[in-house]
Amino acid sequence: MATSMNPVQAGIFSKLAGASGLTGLLAAGTAGVFFNVAPENQNPPYVVFNEQSPSVPIYTMGGVKFENAIYQVKAVTQSNSALSAGTIADQIDAALQDTTLTVTGYTHHFLRRTQNVDYTELGPAGTKFQHRGALYRVIVA
Repeated sequence: MATSMNPVQAGIFSKLAGASGLTGLLAAGTAGVFFNVAPENQNPPYVVFNEQSPSVPIYTMGGVKFENAIYQVKAVTQSNSALSAGTIADQIDAALQDTTLTVTGYTHHFLRRTQNVDYTELGPAGTKFQHRGALYRVIVA
């Protein structure tokens, strides 16, 4: 896990890396979940998540009081077909959709898919990378 993650990001990472139905489908198992970007030359399939709409934190004298952010969480596979990426995306959804997120220093309020992510990226020599997943709204206070 990257040490630069905030508590919400660390909670999402832990939830994804702890989902055996998901990590069993990844080339690197539990080491196949990445924040922001996968390492260069990482063999797919893997999962990448990042903030799409970061929260503007509400501060009090004691620190951050409330976080409301949208995260993109997606599978990346190398294939002409999006079928395996879709299977992994289903497991991402099983791990996150309407579940309780453990976030240090916060109380969980909401975790729900708001929009699907589905696109194909062309790589070198016509290689196709399939991206499937969703945007998830996270609210903690």
